[in-house]
Amino acid sequence: ESYRPVAYRTAVLFFCIVELTNIDPMYQYSLQWFQKLFTIAIDQSPKSDVFAERLEILKDYFTEALYQNICRGLFEKDKTLFSFALCSRIMKGDNRIDDAELRYLLVGPTSDMVEHGPAIPAEWVGKPRWNEVLTLAQ
Repeated sequence: ESYRPVAYRTAVLFFCIVELTNIDPMYQYSLQWFQKLFTIAIDQSPKSDVFAERLEILKDYFTEALYQNICRGLFEKDKTLFSFALCSRIMKGDNRIDDAELRYLLVGPTSDMVEHGPAIPAEWVGKPRWNEVLTLAQ
């Protein structure tokens, strides 16, 4: 039970790399490969007598090891997308990013807030920018 934070992080990471097949069918990684990499990370990571510190070391070390191993097999054009996907998944898993904020980042404003909202404060702002400001203010 005490290793649950590490297990949760590894599950987040695994499902992130499984979805790489949506980018290119060549990007397929098995659960056995993932488990082997995790076992190696446990053995090679720095040790600590403080349990909470050991958990953080395991999470960070395995995340780094996985990132390096996956990037080794990706096309250059896909590395940035993988980095963003991995980062956003980790932040979502740690409750450091809100779903609405992530959706706004990816899609932008989905409704016209200008028509029923406050008037545009200055001519230089423009309707699209004011709509973005109003959407972010919600």
